[in-house]
Amino acid sequence: MLMYGLVIGVAILALITTFLVGFSAENKKKNPNYEKKTKNNIAKLTSIYAVTIIGAIIAFVAVSLN
Repeated sequence: MLMYGLVIGVAILALITTFLVGFSAENKKKNPNYEKKTKNNIAKLTSIYAVTIIGAIIAFVAVSLN
């Protein structure tokens, strides 16, 4: 169970830091189109994180069953 918490914790931390970078003032200066595509970017990031978390959980279950 500790591994599940660790994987989910790292994924949540990655999600938070991704949003911090994406909405930073420096990013707005260098990439003004980022905010125009927010919904599309969030959907892509959410799907990437979901696939990663599910894959990690499946891997940990497979390892723990052996």
